[in-house]
Amino acid sequence: MKLFDFKYTRQSIGIFLVFMGSSLIFFFKEALGFGGSSTFTLASFFVGFALMLSRDTFRKFYKLNIPIFRLGMIFTGISLIYFYAYNDVYTDSYIVGRDIANYALIAIYFIMLIFVSNEIKDYFLPVVVVLTFIGSICLIYSMISNPLFILGQRATVVFGDGTSAQGGNPHVYARNAFAGIFASFFMLKTKNSLWKIFCALNIIISLVLLVMAQVRTILLTFFIAVALYVYYNSSAKDIKNLIKGFFSKRNILVFAFFIAGVVYFFMTHEAVLGILLNYYENSSTALTKALLTAAGMADEKTLDYSALGRVSNLEFFKAILFNEPHSLILGKGYRFWYMDMPIVESLLDYGIIGFWSFGLMNLLILKESLLAMKRRDNMFTMFLGYFYLTYFLGLFTGGRPNDSAYWFVFAVMIRFVGVKYLELTPTASHIEKSTNSSVNPTI
Repeated sequence: MKLFDFKYTRQSIGIFLVFMGSSLIFFFKEALGFGGSSTFTLASFFVGFALMLSRDTFRKFYKLNIPIFRLGMIFTGISLIYFYAYNDVYTDSYIVGRDIANYALIAIYFIMLIFVSNEIKDYFLPVVVVLTFIGSICLIYSMISNPLFILGQRATVVFGDGTSAQGGNPHVYARNAFAGIFASFFMLKTKNSLWKIFCALNIIISLVLLVMAQVRTILLTFFIAVALYVYYNSSAKDIKNLIKGFFSKRNILVFAFFIAGVVYFFMTHEAVLGILLNYYENSSTALTKALLTAAGMADEKTLDYSALGRVSNLEFFKAILFNEPHSLILGKGYRFWYMDMPIVESLLDYGIIGFWSFGLMNLLILKESLLAMKRRDNMFTMFLGYFYLTYFLGLFTGGRPNDSAYWFVFAVMIRFVGVKYLELTPTASHIEKSTNSSVNPTI
């Protein structure tokens, strides 16, 4: 893993800015007043596209994960057909223009990725470490500068003029923290001591902000990701030796001193303990409300309106499933109903073909992600695999199957994960051989 090269670092920043840069974009839009409209977001994406350009752009293109690409194209094709021919809901000119712009942005990003060299794998993680750290610092600054923010509330950059402590998007900053933790952890393997210190600092800050954001889906994903990492990086012998070593006299003594130190710290810093207990209480209360709402046992005081929306949507879907199941063969039409569960909405809106292509595409991405975790031979694809988990769980908890935020991630996964020749770099002999055999110069 290399730290810097002007070309590939610049391209890495461009890739990051489009599919992982929302934390920075929101901060500049809302906290620094660069404009709350979508214009700034659009401009940020085009800055990302510009950074991805190189002398090789449009001259050499690289192989994709074809099975996943094929399914993605099937779903996109169905979506576009329904958009023009089976659309009774999204007919307002502004919304139609917005959706066309979203499809165009996804297409541009995907095309740009095709021309990005496989060499990017050696430079992407250092960029993630630095930019997630900056995103975390921006979030901390936003909280400190907001006089209405109280410790215990969800950590996020507040939308608007900052006259409240609510109204942000904590999911973006929870994902930023998740990415910072795993990218920094993988970068600890570098030999550069300064980088190790910086990565350790980023891990600590990211862990704190991950907890402060209080996003249940991302927290659950984090624990799943840690479990997967332990599973793929530990053998039965390692676990046995760890347990045996832990119960040695020396380690028990060290552990006892550590616990005593922690207890002493909290006894002398009651304010810190109060903050931690406050976050624990808020998180446990929110989880309890969500479970009670999902089980239909909540009253007015324990109602979780976010969970209630999904419960209501599932009831709506069940009514269609039992009363008119034939309508799900072709689906109810383009963006027919906001389910807040993309995997379910893909069936409701686009029928069997939409559900099959969208669902199978994500299952294949998950499979390739798990294989990258298991092989452990490429930190770049390994990181992408762990990061994708935050979106895989999101398929059941938030968003729509056509959202650009999902498809920017899908584009990156299609381009890099499960690609057999990712370890290769294009050479003159490769290109010459491809040209002589009348085959497109894909690497």
